[in-house]
Amino acid sequence: MKQPKAGMEQQRWAKKREDQESADTLKSLTKDFCSYTSAHGFERIMSSKQWIRKAFWSLLFIAAIVVLCLQILTLLEKYRSRPLVTLVSLQSDTSLPFPTITLCNFNAIKYDALDESNFTDLKETIKKQNSSSNSTSSRKRRATADVVPTDSPPIPRDSSSGYGDEYNENEDYDYWGDDEVGDPNYLDEEYFESEKVSLLLAGKEENYLSKLGHQFKDMILSCTYRGVSCSNFTANFWTKFWHYKYGNCYLFNSGLTSSGSNGPVVKSNKAGPTHGLNLEVNVEQDNYLDKFTPEAGVRLDISSQGYMPFPMEKGLSIPVGFATSIGLRKVMIERQDPFNDNRCHKNSSIDKSNLYTRMFNASYSSTACKESCLANNQFLQCGCMEYRFPVDKNPVCDITNKTTISCLNKLQKQYRDNKLNCSSSCPPPCSQEEFKISTSLAVWPSVFFQDELIKRGKFDWLDFGSLRRNVLKIQIFFEELNVEMIKEQKSYGIADFASDIGGQLGLWIGFSVLTIAEFIEFIMLLFAHLAQKRTSRSKVKSTTMEMN
Repeated sequence: MKQPKAGMEQQRWAKKREDQESADTLKSLTKDFCSYTSAHGFERIMSSKQWIRKAFWSLLFIAAIVVLCLQILTLLEKYRSRPLVTLVSLQSDTSLPFPTITLCNFNAIKYDALDESNFTDLKETIKKQNSSSNSTSSRKRRATADVVPTDSPPIPRDSSSGYGDEYNENEDYDYWGDDEVGDPNYLDEEYFESEKVSLLLAGKEENYLSKLGHQFKDMILSCTYRGVSCSNFTANFWTKFWHYKYGNCYLFNSGLTSSGSNGPVVKSNKAGPTHGLNLEVNVEQDNYLDKFTPEAGVRLDISSQGYMPFPMEKGLSIPVGFATSIGLRKVMIERQDPFNDNRCHKNSSIDKSNLYTRMFNASYSSTACKESCLANNQFLQCGCMEYRFPVDKNPVCDITNKTTISCLNKLQKQYRDNKLNCSSSCPPPCSQEEFKISTSLAVWPSVFFQDELIKRGKFDWLDFGSLRRNVLKIQIFFEELNVEMIKEQKSYGIADFASDIGGQLGLWIGFSVLTIAEFIEFIMLLFAHLAQKRTSRSKVKSTTMEMN
């Protein structure tokens, strides 16, 4: 019995000695690692003899770790936000495509053409207003036959009670409120009559209206591009469309021919007025619709090929009696969509729900998309569209009707509050062309040049004053053949994030890639020691069993 007991005692003693040696080895490995590692704080904690120094360095190391974690969280949040930076640069080119120029007369319908037409209702309205321009607001409106009928009668302009409770609902009426379609009782007389004429025009066939508007051959006295006449190539370089406010609008260099097929696009090889478009225009002011056209001149819009022009919203007003020089500088804008959440529009597919794409084959633009979105919602909720939209065969909203006005204004409030999802679904394009414009004016024609204009034989008057009231000149050219590039790009990528993490590790605890290698080596040594210890125990256990 004594031999087994001695064996067990020997085994316990051997295990105890092995554990002590293992602990000494682990302590030796750890102490050795702390003495040579490049990480800050470990050597101070391990080598300090007094406990207060150990506590000080331990607390300091823990504080550094806490601050490091906070800094890394901040960097992670910055990386996840995917910030952008805008870079601006200039790119020089030898030639640039000339933009599309849209030209519209302020007057939509010629007076003599209207007089010869069969638009009885329109002729009566205009003649009535012209013969009684000093009439008061007590005159009542008559309803339009070509608009959406409603159950409620038109609102008399001499009404003193406004719309009543149904219109006001829970808020007082504000004369200058947010309503898109204002109360006719408070509208300016001239503005109201102009709106009524536009409403009448919207109910007519555009093909026939186009014949009543100002014609290209009468309006354009002279057209040259880089010194070469462009009037002789009208079918190749000029197209037109009907605008709800300005009538016939003529487009130069749209990339389409008058038949709708793809056409040539002219380019500018040099800067300056002599290498651009020069137009001499006769606005035919004697044929204006009197008080319905308070301005004399043309409206001009500049855009890239394929995009829908919006002369009313974005155009320039060009006055008669002057030569207007318009210098252009091209701008290219490149936007980023870092989260792929439709921050910018990059889909080139055709959207058939867009009115301007469907009717004019126009490329995507944020303005056209928002306008189309509003128009489609008007049709869905009010059963009609405002006359300013390309209504096609859809009914036109009667803006003199109480029910229609209430519906349009409620819809406009939803549009303004983005409840129709128009703003979020119509972001700016990811790639966009714009033109910076600078203008200057000079009196035109001069006293001596008027004789030259008269010799061209398109005028029935000879005095200088009459001439200046009807003609104008436009020069459009590139100021320089440079393109301003405005480009967004990610300002904080994975490389920046990794670099900042390394900087924070080095700042607070002295870590680097080599320090991480030292820790990996230390962990490997620990695993090797533990594996060796396990192997030794197995051997001791085997030996003891053999002895027993």
